[in-house]
Amino acid sequence: MTTPNRNVFYVTFLDAINDAKAKAVMSMFTEILAKHKPDTVYCLFSSSGGFVDPGIALYNFLRSLPIELIMHNIGSVDSTANAVFLAGEKRYAATHSSFLFHGIKWTFNANVSLTRSQMIETLSGLSTAEAKICGVVTERTQLVRTEIEDLFRQGESKDPAFALSKGIVHEIKNPSIPKDAPMFSFNLQ
Repeated sequence: MTTPNRNVFYVTFLDAINDAKAKAVMSMFTEILAKHKPDTVYCLFSSSGGFVDPGIALYNFLRSLPIELIMHNIGSVDSTANAVFLAGEKRYAATHSSFLFHGIKWTFNANVSLTRSQMIETLSGLSTAEAKICGVVTERTQLVRTEIEDLFRQGESKDPAFALSKGIVHEIKNPSIPKDAPMFSFNLQ
């Protein structure tokens, strides 16, 4: 699991990703590092995804931390949560977990009218969001851009064997937390 005799702190995250939750996770990680000074943070992670920009910000924040970050998919990692998951240096998937890649969508309120330039701006935002996710995935896995674009179009869940074959995870194994291990759960509102 991890190197013996290292200061390992376990956290759980089961939630969607938005601005408020990304800020809260950043704040909690900052507090954990300041108070507990772990060498390693082991994150048991499952997320239905959410908004791309806070997901990318959270990915960049987690990558910047002066610790070893281990991510373990304990349920489902969907949409932009894939980028957050890929922040881990070591990544695992539980036997009964999944990964979902799909294209980016934009929700409009009822009776919204856009000018041509606003429509172009919206389309540019969609393309940029997909490019951000695609960039993280190509950088951190063995998937190439055309494969990711195909995954975006397919919009189907992939199993841990697929994730292992494409370098999304390094191993398929069920989580095991040592007795009396320091733990924190992100229960965010």
